[in-house]
Amino acid sequence: MRVLVVDDEALVRHALRAFIADDERITLVGEAADGSEVVDACKQVQPDVVLMDIKMPGVSGVEATKRVLEWNPSCRIVALTTFTTEWRALEVLHAGACGYLVKNSTPEQIIDAVVAAHAGDRVVSPEVQARFVRAAIESGATRTPSAPALTDRERQVIELIAKGLSNAEIAEELHYAESTVKADIRHINHLWGVENRLQIVLRATELGIITL
Repeated sequence: MRVLVVDDEALVRHALRAFIADDERITLVGEAADGSEVVDACKQVQPDVVLMDIKMPGVSGVEATKRVLEWNPSCRIVALTTFTTEWRALEVLHAGACGYLVKNSTPEQIIDAVVAAHAGDRVVSPEVQARFVRAAIESGATRTPSAPALTDRERQVIELIAKGLSNAEIAEELHYAESTVKADIRHINHLWGVENRLQIVLRATELGIITL
């Protein structure tokens, strides 16, 4: 897949360039130093996924996300930032990003997030997921409904999702094929009427299946 990196810090771009180059699934097709350059860069290099910083001089990552998706709605945006507050995450997710990672993520976590985003998944850093859950609890948004029936394996999958593991990592942990893990997640989404990993974690917390 083709990836564009957007960050105003040259050191960050250099670090991302270094470990992206080591993954044969990903081709780094370009870089941009601020949000005002992003759309032009996208038109030139046609990325599948954009790794986007949030706080940049001039045009912010949130506004740049909107501009990229206006140009190409099929482009996948993964925010990569130092901010862990839930309102920052919501801001860029509402703008259309499909992922939100903090910069203390490991290279493996960032690579996994890019691959997952390209596959159509949503990815949110575990510490940000935990903030969403705490905010929901503090606002009184939790309920005590009965939990729909889950298999033991589906419960294990949910617990590992809450820890921030990718589908591939869950499959390795549980000794199942990755396709089996994806099927379990699709079934959980259907059963609970949710659409992504963050919603699975929130719902599981409401039902008392996991605690954060």
